[in-house]
Amino acid sequence: MARRSLSTAGKEYEQGYMNNLVNELENRDGLNVKIGERMEVNGGDDTELVLISPDGTKYKLSVDNSGNLSTTSVT
Repeated sequence: MARRSLSTAGKEYEQGYMNNLVNELENRDGLNVKIGERMEVNGGDDTELVLISPDGTKYKLSVDNSGNLSTTSVT
């Protein structure tokens, strides 16, 4: 997902701007994983779980219908 910048505030307080800003911040916060929260990755979309080893090599984690885990090296 590409990062987007928040719009810049005007010089004076604007209720509409503040409402939009709060909505945008709440939306973006909802996209983040929180400590202690369970994360589910659906194999039916393009989401991938990539782990990085101590030497910097990246591995995509996959699971089959029997629960067997496998990794694939990715760049």
